[in-house]
Amino acid sequence: MDLAELKEAGIRALSDSLLSSIGFIDSLREQGHNKVALIRLDLLVKNAVAGGQINAHLTHLHSVIRRQQGAFTHCLGLIRTSPIQEEEQYRIQCVLIFDGEQVLQDIQRGEEVGRYWVNIITEGQGSYFNYNPYRQLHGVVSGLGRIRTDVVSAMGWLSFQLCYGMGPVGLPLTIVGVPHGESPTGW
Repeated sequence: MDLAELKEAGIRALSDSLLSSIGFIDSLREQGHNKVALIRLDLLVKNAVAGGQINAHLTHLHSVIRRQQGAFTHCLGLIRTSPIQEEEQYRIQCVLIFDGEQVLQDIQRGEEVGRYWVNIITEGQGSYFNYNPYRQLHGVVSGLGRIRTDVVSAMGWLSFQLCYGMGPVGLPLTIVGVPHGESPTGW
């Protein structure tokens, strides 16, 4: 399935960053990843943390994703929003993409990633919310779990979640991918 098929299936008026996000996942399918485990998290940081420190946290997150170590083993990429300032915290909404043949327990992996965010990356200044236990809700507050990248309805559901479940519609999304064909330990 490609972007043209998604549009034929009724997905219309997608933002550039949403199209890029779906294109990224489609490229994973072309690389042979027909199943992906999608973990939807809100990564939270207290307002007292300086903006520069939040950027350092995100740089650290991007680095561990690219190295594929610990909770990020078999991680293929990340799609995230910019930090959204709320009353008492900043919220970064994200979808982590794992090899669905290797990661079967998406809820547990989401908890591992969340604890890594809290304990290692933010050193106790952050928290998280794992949406994956709520994937049966079928709305903007639901998690994602494992999907097949070659099934139009699954990709349509993912498009819906990226468009409506990750902040205001049209909010730019950042994509962090693990380069294909490179060894993560060589970076």
